[in-house]
Amino acid sequence: MSDDVLVSARGLEVHFPIGRGGLRRKPAGLLRAVDGVDLDVLRGETLGLVGESGCGKSTLGNALLRLVPSTGGSITFDGTDITGLEGRGLKELRRRAGMVFQDPFASLDPRRTVAQTVAEPLEVHGLRKGRDKAARVAELLELVGLDPAVAGRYPHEFSGGQRQRVGIARALAGEPDFLVCDEAIASLDVSVQAQVLNLLRRLQRRLGLTLLFISHDLSAVRHISDRIAVMYLGRIVEIGPASAVGSDPQMPYTQALLSAVPLPHPALERQRERIVLRGDVPSPAAVPSGCRFRTRCPYVFEPCDDVDPALQPAGAPGQQAACHLHGVVGTPATADAEGLTAHP
Repeated sequence: MSDDVLVSARGLEVHFPIGRGGLRRKPAGLLRAVDGVDLDVLRGETLGLVGESGCGKSTLGNALLRLVPSTGGSITFDGTDITGLEGRGLKELRRRAGMVFQDPFASLDPRRTVAQTVAEPLEVHGLRKGRDKAARVAELLELVGLDPAVAGRYPHEFSGGQRQRVGIARALAGEPDFLVCDEAIASLDVSVQAQVLNLLRRLQRRLGLTLLFISHDLSAVRHISDRIAVMYLGRIVEIGPASAVGSDPQMPYTQALLSAVPLPHPALERQRERIVLRGDVPSPAAVPSGCRFRTRCPYVFEPCDDVDPALQPAGAPGQQAACHLHGVVGTPATADAEGLTAHP
């Protein structure tokens, strides 16, 4: 593995058994939340992970931090296989890899002050004690744009944006190398979202952090990310530089996602054609055969029914898409002209 890669997943699977009624409660099947993901997160980059709700984004982020157990594949962190890590090794991983959660109110203990919340990682990992601990808490609060004088207050005394800043300070307390931001701005007002995004960018550059930024908001992801990975039904279906994926998507699913992002110019917004996908996302408990996007794809043709496409180079350098069109006739943009819309 390259020294440029901090976190790597190969064939990663997270499958959950689906229960059945009765005394024995034998599993009736598997819910394939993450289903064979290959992914590299480079040192010092911000990798955006996007997709519809239920596609497996959060489960993938949790699996990379070992917060949920994987059922297949491997995870490597800084050159060490952490797939089966336990005990002291897992505790050290918890220090070097942190999480910023979606709902700051739910993720903060209402009975603990801000100082107690931010200091907890310092205590768990034995990083600071006494006055040094208090000074570090004050330093972390200043780092995220909060007055250290608020350290004695409780979560209910803060706004949503301020609570999220407390959550970020707590995640930074262990001096991590890697942060997973799981829908970290989804519950915030739009104006506050921009503030938190800019804060994360500043922290990433100042501290040399590696970020996995998970969101369903493509505009936010394009703003903060160096690269973007698009997830659909448990798999990565496109990945590449943010500029390339954002301006010239090669996977029909990514094209549809981008077409739903409003344009700031009213005239351009009226002129453009929006791609409306038919049907709903299939259940991860009943993944379609072949290409898992084929039941909704406007360009589906014969190979899609039986062959699951792998990621392959498409578009700009470093850009990859899991689509048969790139191995057969070129790009999705020309597929309809080639007469490949085999399914109505």
